[in-house]
Amino acid sequence: MRMNPEHGGDSGGGRGGRVGVAAALACLMLLALLIRSLGFEFVFVGDEVIFPPADAQYHLRRAFYTFANFPALLLWDSYVNFPDGAPVPWPPLFDIAIGGVAHLVATDVVGFERVAAWAGPACAVIALIPIYLSGRLLASPAAGLAAAGVYACLPIGVVYSRVGNPDHHAAVAMFGAWLLLACLGLAERGSPAGRVRRWGLVLGFAQLGLLLTWHGSLLYVVLANALLLGAGILGRGAGVLLVQAGAAATSGLLLVPLLLASPAPLGGTFSSISFSWFPVLVTLAIASVSAVAGLAENRKPGGGVARPMLWGASVGLLWIACAALVPELREALAPALGFLAQTDSVGTITGEQNPLFGIWDRLPAGRGELAWGGFVYTLPFLPVAAAWLGLSPSTRRSTRPSAMLLAGWIFVFSVLALDQRRYGNDLAPAFAVLFGVFACRCAAYFTHPMRASGLRASLRFVGVVVLAGALLWPAVASVYGPRARASLEALETGGEPGPAITRSVAYTLAQFMAEVRAVTPETGGYSSPGPDPVYGVIAHPNLGHAIQYGARRPSSTNPFWWYIGPENWKKAFAFLEARSEGVALRWAEALRGRYVLTTADEDPRAVTGQLHAYDGGAMEGKPALAHFRLITESEPGGRGVSEIFRPRQGGGPAYKLFEIVPGARLVVEAPAGEEVTVSLALRARFGRPFGYRVVARADPSGKATFNVPYATELPDLSEPLQRTRAQGPYAIEVAGDRDYVHVSEEAVTEGAQVFVGAQPR
Repeated sequence: MRMNPEHGGDSGGGRGGRVGVAAALACLMLLALLIRSLGFEFVFVGDEVIFPPADAQYHLRRAFYTFANFPALLLWDSYVNFPDGAPVPWPPLFDIAIGGVAHLVATDVVGFERVAAWAGPACAVIALIPIYLSGRLLASPAAGLAAAGVYACLPIGVVYSRVGNPDHHAAVAMFGAWLLLACLGLAERGSPAGRVRRWGLVLGFAQLGLLLTWHGSLLYVVLANALLLGAGILGRGAGVLLVQAGAAATSGLLLVPLLLASPAPLGGTFSSISFSWFPVLVTLAIASVSAVAGLAENRKPGGGVARPMLWGASVGLLWIACAALVPELREALAPALGFLAQTDSVGTITGEQNPLFGIWDRLPAGRGELAWGGFVYTLPFLPVAAAWLGLSPSTRRSTRPSAMLLAGWIFVFSVLALDQRRYGNDLAPAFAVLFGVFACRCAAYFTHPMRASGLRASLRFVGVVVLAGALLWPAVASVYGPRARASLEALETGGEPGPAITRSVAYTLAQFMAEVRAVTPETGGYSSPGPDPVYGVIAHPNLGHAIQYGARRPSSTNPFWWYIGPENWKKAFAFLEARSEGVALRWAEALRGRYVLTTADEDPRAVTGQLHAYDGGAMEGKPALAHFRLITESEPGGRGVSEIFRPRQGGGPAYKLFEIVPGARLVVEAPAGEEVTVSLALRARFGRPFGYRVVARADPSGKATFNVPYATELPDLSEPLQRTRAQGPYAIEVAGDRDYVHVSEEAVTEGAQVFVGAQPR
């Protein structure tokens, strides 16, 4: 948006100046892209694209649906909350953008994944435009470039927008930067009507983008409009208030067609934990409050702030009173407030919701210097610095309301960022703008006595760069430097990936999910509206999204937590906590779970712990499990998802996949009361040997009955070992004698009887 000297700073020194600024901004965009490309060797491994666990995996699942069926949206997913399915809680813009772009430029799954891998860096590069414009509006093009430069390098923003992390938080920060710019522009004093209307278009665009990207974006929308309302009333800007009302109403009403085409929202009509009608209600409330305040000011211009404030407050209180009388609205707000206050217990087990510094009994989310560099120590003082900027005599009178609006914005997000690390990503654009303006002002103060303008400008540039570099140095030394060296080495060698890559958390998970997909039968409805899948995979919620995208299989739980379906969530955890095989089987049947995915973190006393540690064999007085068989496991040396937070002690596979089967009924003839032992030698996916052994006594009729889960069909030696195989027949030992018996796959999957030394009577 074009700005002239009396409205937001100079234009950049004529045509030559504008070209120079554009070139500098382009260089900063390239810098942002390069920094977010560090570590690419962990993402692009051979012909594969490797993605991290959690939310990024579900964005891939949903975007792939659009890629395969463009322009269709996945609004109801039978692969989550299995076997019931559920409406997708996220708004669709980020996913349909990835799927749509991939549909235009890619021809296969790998092409789609390459597009998705660059979605985060693309959002960060675009975000530099509003960040630059915000700094320019508040001070000068130099301040805008300084702000863009800081954001390009700020570690907390890089974490959420680096290559291979297609998560919506990168898009949220980008739209948040546009929203901040619109608010700063509208708060500017003395703007002509045409300029106000143009800022209103930016405001509407940013709000709509946010509301269609993340259901938690109402935090942005409410904050932005509250600050704008205050700026409009205090500045006696009826035009600003009316434009604000129009932007809010338009962004809310444009959601209606999509909501009408969507299934009933998760959590109810006005849910705050999913894409629902709640944003429409809130934006209409904002529109009505702003419109009434604007009309009150318009009716009596220059009559003071009391009249528009009173009318606006009256309408706002009326909305609040009506909402308080509707139980569904009160209940809808509870989960969102619980999330912010961390009273819903999700925060205690989610690393990114830990505080930046240790608070009371809450541990910090790692080293703050790695996420913010030396800037981390400035965060508690940001609101004061922003307020000083707004009140400073050297701030132009026209931009003082904008600077105070920035102070309010920073106050809210800095408090949230200190309480939960994840909100640092939302604070980052405003932080960059504040630093850019503040640093340029400090540099100007110290170089003002110099007479030579060229020298003065050079010293200001060097001063800002040195200050930013010094504050970023902890992250450069600990994060960017090592990553850059590793990435350069990968470019130079161009060879096979080393152990650091092949044993990483993401690679281990990706390879195992490919194994799961290869050794389990296809099931319906993944990239088409139907048919519904016929079975699911039971696993810890942290693995749910990876199962749904990487393995292309349904799961009852995932990182949507219990919001996606409390009943199936409880059933899944009842299975994971079951101490006996019978109880576990009943819960598996209720979940229509055919497969179980275990990790090294299973409860050692539970059935899943017996599966992972002992392959289902006997342990500590518990007999061997009779209905679970090991299908495959991850490659030795790989790292599991939990190792993101704590290293795993000991070796062994990070993941194992078991199938629930009826099992063959092995009937062995033996003298009454005689002990009978049945054993089988097995070899797992990567050659690990283990055995299955059960013991029982013959009953008075002279028979010992066993339920065995493994078939003894030998593998074709011409093919690589793809799953667990028996190394021969079952060995039957009775009173020192040994016999052997083969068990077919059909007998195991159909629960047929197999007789040893006896015939059915």
